[in-house]
Amino acid sequence: MEAHEGTLIIDLALVTGVAAVTAMIARRLGQPSILGYLLAGLIVGPYIPIPLFADPERMAALAEVGVVLVMFAVGLEFRIRRLAEILPVSGLTAIVQIGALAWAGHTVGSVLGWSSAASISLGATLAISSTMVVSAVLRAQPVDADVRAHVFGILVVQDLVAIVLMAVVTTLASGQELGLQSIGRLVGELGVVVLGMLVLGLLVLPRLVRLAIRRFDSEVLVVLVVGAAFGLASVAELFGYSVALGAFIAGMAVAESGRGEQVEHAIESLRSLFAAIFFVSIGMTVDPTMAWQSMPLALGLSAVVIAAQFVSVTSASMLTGSSLRRSVFSGLALGQIGELSFILATIGIGGGVLPEETLPALVTVATVTAFTTPFLLGRAQLVVDGLDRLIPDRVQDFLSAYQTFARRSRGDSDERPLRRSVVAVLLDWTVLLLIYVTHHALGRSLAANHLIILSVGAVLLAAPFLVGLVRSGRRMASQARELARGDGSNDGPWARAVEAVALLTVVLSVGVPTVAIVQPLLAGPWAQALVVAALVVVLVLVGLRFRAVKPGYTSEVAQLAFRLADQLGPAAGDTGQAPHFDPLSGLDYEPLPVEASSGACGSTLAELNLRCKTGATVVAISRGDASVPFPTGHERLQAGDLVALSGSDDALERARALLAAPADSSAPPAAALSEAAT
Repeated sequence: MEAHEGTLIIDLALVTGVAAVTAMIARRLGQPSILGYLLAGLIVGPYIPIPLFADPERMAALAEVGVVLVMFAVGLEFRIRRLAEILPVSGLTAIVQIGALAWAGHTVGSVLGWSSAASISLGATLAISSTMVVSAVLRAQPVDADVRAHVFGILVVQDLVAIVLMAVVTTLASGQELGLQSIGRLVGELGVVVLGMLVLGLLVLPRLVRLAIRRFDSEVLVVLVVGAAFGLASVAELFGYSVALGAFIAGMAVAESGRGEQVEHAIESLRSLFAAIFFVSIGMTVDPTMAWQSMPLALGLSAVVIAAQFVSVTSASMLTGSSLRRSVFSGLALGQIGELSFILATIGIGGGVLPEETLPALVTVATVTAFTTPFLLGRAQLVVDGLDRLIPDRVQDFLSAYQTFARRSRGDSDERPLRRSVVAVLLDWTVLLLIYVTHHALGRSLAANHLIILSVGAVLLAAPFLVGLVRSGRRMASQARELARGDGSNDGPWARAVEAVALLTVVLSVGVPTVAIVQPLLAGPWAQALVVAALVVVLVLVGLRFRAVKPGYTSEVAQLAFRLADQLGPAAGDTGQAPHFDPLSGLDYEPLPVEASSGACGSTLAELNLRCKTGATVVAISRGDASVPFPTGHERLQAGDLVALSGSDDALERARALLAAPADSSAPPAAALSEAAT
């Protein structure tokens, strides 16, 4: 080991050489290169007696370079307008996901007999996914553009929340009570720093990038943008925040130049090199002996992370209008913990809150989930196929229609009252939580008679906000129903079903974070179980409400499908143009002809697996004088058929590619789908 002290060149030679060999072996075995990098870290790390050793501290420093470059590249994909479009959906999904994982982590800690502070800290470490792992996996296993945007939108929100969680864990580690004033000040400071860096970047970087591209070569461009990434990363670190935050903002600012794709191509090799070093450094932290000793805890936590991420992200995504395909792919892509989890765990262990065996267990969890993420994501389509077979067709039809409705509503000017109701729900919910946490903090040091007075005052203060929360939630659901009604001609079961789903979304997005925050403050398992039971009861009641309108909704949609099938008939075809329909207010159904040259001719919808592969739903088929509403999947498509498709823009684009793939093409329809996704 001493022979290598101070020799960065030898360290880099060992790391890159071993990583290249292990990555090639992994790719030859059909596995992503990230697994090879983790194995390389084990080989060159300090814990395995192999005569190859790289200094862990130097590799950790170089790994920070990888974090900066990867987060900068992620920021290049998000112009401000694009981020504003996806955050309402991704942000709401992230809130539910973080709440669910924090709740699950606290529950595991309680089962293990840990203190409340330790359980809270464990929940915080499990709530944040790894941007580095997700970025590497999605680069090796490309997914649809809408899935990628949704996943990274969730990761952006996670990284911002992680900063607040660091303050919470630091407070717990110092033995102090959670102070609302300190947390509020932290959130305010974070907002000011983010806004300041964003304004600074937008004023300078877009002009400089365009100038560098116009007048200089790619060498100057790379030096400029990498310098900008490290510059804003150092500003973020100066204020006590993660370098990843500054690098991401730098990427967003550069993307506003309109040359983001060109910049990403220029730094691709540099990013790939240091990203590989990052994963090697993670592998170097794994002590096989400690990992084996903590294996039961690590495997249990890995199962909790994968399952809770999948359930929370998939369900929340679908309720916010994502397709089954996008929801499932996103849920499986986020099933891991990452670099910020280690920071949170280190803070907790340093303050004596978390047991010392937590860190090796979390390193093992990170390694295990880094292995399972590409494995599960590669089988995401099988999961989609399985769920598609389990979910009844009528529910699938509703989900497809609701997805289209949600997409169109987000761009509707009539949605402004709905947005105001959402803001009102969030404000009322925030005030209620502040009242509860304040009551809990003050009540611990009061005598019984004073505590009664405090409790009465808290109830009186909270009552109007609780009433406001209920009213705002109901008003939000009613406004969603109004959007579904459109001009008022459709106030049937469809509109009531939309109202029920909107109400379910409110309950889930407010209830799950509330349980995650309130549960650690409650004394005893019975009180905690009561809160969880209350949430379950409310969810069941809302579900029963949807079930009550489902028969009428099914009948209504069937009638509309028949009407649409009639419109797709010969009379519509005489114009020579594919007509546009609006059979349900706020919904689009796009008619698409099946050409004689299409490889889909002679295949059934079930054989094409169109809904699972694309996310689009065939609502009706027209063939000559015959019309088929809600096909069962056994109908064979023929040349000249006109099919009505429902779904998001990306889903419709994939469906067009699938149906347009020529029969004599050497590339199968799946290849056409891949081209459409890119």
